[in-house]
Amino acid sequence: MTELGAARGVAEALRAVGRRVPQDVALVGFDNWGVMTEASQPPLTSVDMDLEGLGRVAAEMLLAAINGDPSPGRHARPCRLVVRESTTVPLVPETTP
Repeated sequence: MTELGAARGVAEALRAVGRRVPQDVALVGFDNWGVMTEASQPPLTSVDMDLEGLGRVAAEMLLAAINGDPSPGRHARPCRLVVRESTTVPLVPETTP
């Protein structure tokens, strides 16, 4: 199971006990796999780590190391938060009785 699969399971468990996402609990996943984020109800906010870019940089660093130019240590990569309905409450005009 992916982390997003776990987040979907959490959303289902919350619904089963009468909690609403995002009105009662905001829910964020990790990986931003479109199939899982969009299929969830509501669609999941998720951290996108740019896995394609991460893989590209890792391959470049591996080839550089093979060619005698290693870059040891920690290498930070940017990520972004993709906000979807699991963390945003729709703006609905308040009604007065």
